[in-house]
Amino acid sequence: MLRALPPVGGAIRLLTSSLIPECFGHGFSTRGGGVSRVPALSSLNLFSSPRRRDSAALVQENRRRLALHAGFYPRPLQMLKVEHRGRVWVLGKAEPERYDAAVTDRPGRVLAAPGADCVPVLFADPVAKAVGVAHAGWRGTLLGVAAATVAAMTTELGCARADILVVLGPSVGPCCFALEPEQAARFRPDCVRRAQGRRPNVDLRLANRRQLEEAGIPPHHIQDDSSVAPCTACHPRDFFSHVRDGAEFGTQAGFVWIKDEAGAPPGSAREASERPSSARSRSPE
Repeated sequence: MLRALPPVGGAIRLLTSSLIPECFGHGFSTRGGGVSRVPALSSLNLFSSPRRRDSAALVQENRRRLALHAGFYPRPLQMLKVEHRGRVWVLGKAEPERYDAAVTDRPGRVLAAPGADCVPVLFADPVAKAVGVAHAGWRGTLLGVAAATVAAMTTELGCARADILVVLGPSVGPCCFALEPEQAARFRPDCVRRAQGRRPNVDLRLANRRQLEEAGIPPHHIQDDSSVAPCTACHPRDFFSHVRDGAEFGTQAGFVWIKDEAGAPPGSAREASERPSSARSRSPE
């Protein structure tokens, strides 16, 4: 039985931000504490596809363990159906076949953005009580997915741009990410670093920060430092990375939800009591 399998790679550990207030639950997963055993997917892989060798059952068990640890059990992750563009789904409207961002003002819906080098972005507005997530790869960044998420929160959920808090999560850094010269030239000059080789290095996190600032988010409402956004390619023990691992790479996720009015996470008291003691507190960063 999958639930009886011991975790691989130590306990589950989350990265969290002090910027997001307690009325929200949130976190960025790391790769330890799951049951996936294929080396490139070990161990808390959160995504399954025909191109990868991890079974849907193992991924489902990993998601269950993450939910227990983070405090949103038994609610499922509402994972983005990524297309590497800029479409935003407003929950309550018809769900698109593919989208790179989602927003909601409904308590208890756990939105999640997958990532394995692309930037998982969390949005939270404590005034309007709304949240959002986005998956910002280099194509989505150029297409303005972060700014589109801000626009959806303001026009669809009544948020004020000055109230929105944004956290950029673990993703490939400019130290490890390079594009073809013609692709890199589409980014702002301050986001491109000239490397010794032919391909320039690109800073995706800075590109998204600049986009968010231009969209009206105050600079001090954006967190993108190494405490929440280390380079995934530089830390193989902690994160999956497409750049580093190749085609058979695992997936971590950033997630956020609105707690109910009592401040409790989704799920009943009975369900919360089922959590193992090791899952009731987050490991320190």
